[in-house]
Amino acid sequence: MDLALIDFLLEACVEASATLRSDEEERVKWKEVRANLTEYPRVSAADGEVWLDVPNAPAGWIYNVPVTLAPVFPGERIGLDSREDLLEIARRTASTVRLEGGNDVVYQPLIRARLGMLDLAWFKQEVRYCRLPNGIVNDRVRQVGGRYRDSTNFDFMMRMGVWTENLSLPAVLNECLLQSYSGTLRLFPNTKNLGPARFSKLRASGAFLISAAWDGKTVSPVEIHSERGTAVRMVNPWKRANVRVSDLGGNREISDRRDGDVIEFPTQAGKRYRIETVS
Repeated sequence: MDLALIDFLLEACVEASATLRSDEEERVKWKEVRANLTEYPRVSAADGEVWLDVPNAPAGWIYNVPVTLAPVFPGERIGLDSREDLLEIARRTASTVRLEGGNDVVYQPLIRARLGMLDLAWFKQEVRYCRLPNGIVNDRVRQVGGRYRDSTNFDFMMRMGVWTENLSLPAVLNECLLQSYSGTLRLFPNTKNLGPARFSKLRASGAFLISAAWDGKTVSPVEIHSERGTAVRMVNPWKRANVRVSDLGGNREISDRRDGDVIEFPTQAGKRYRIETVS
């Protein structure tokens, strides 16, 4: 957790320093420290290497929250934009981490969505298991061997008031529909058991409001409302198919046909744009 958040902080400091054109000497030091941070602790498990919370911790430890996945969230160091080897160890850690059920009904699924591996059927089952009659989701014991035993009342947390962190459950679904925390937009990055889905004016990093639909096989034309005039950088939801970007206000095409893994184009504040495939 410390390594992930220190890296996050140093990156933010370097970016802010460059943007504000200040603290140039400190910026050099921050870059040096960041470049020399130690790697996340890891250990060989049955299916390959996984992350640990601290060096030499036992593999298979039962945690309260998925601390071994801090590089994914809240650290935002590893995700679908990462190198394949890092993404692989993140997914393996997410698949094997053991959690007792105390505070992870949002935390764990959010991480899985960030890695594009969240099973929506499993997520719904977890939510139903922890739901009160009024619809609020609290926490129930799911794993013994950590702080809990077979004799522990699995239901004891359900009567302890409202677990306010669980009010962020919609964030899990948002991350299945649209991801933007890295500065690159990804539409429907997690479609396992998702089925047909759509969203309208979902807010994204860069001050964008985005609307799109997924029919179970492909993504519909995408509409983007740019509030601040930030440049768009979006993973091509149609793989390497040709796309066209149009200014909806002026009803004019603003880019030639293009193909590639990433779609990039400038925007103007207050303008709406349409991105679609072309034959």
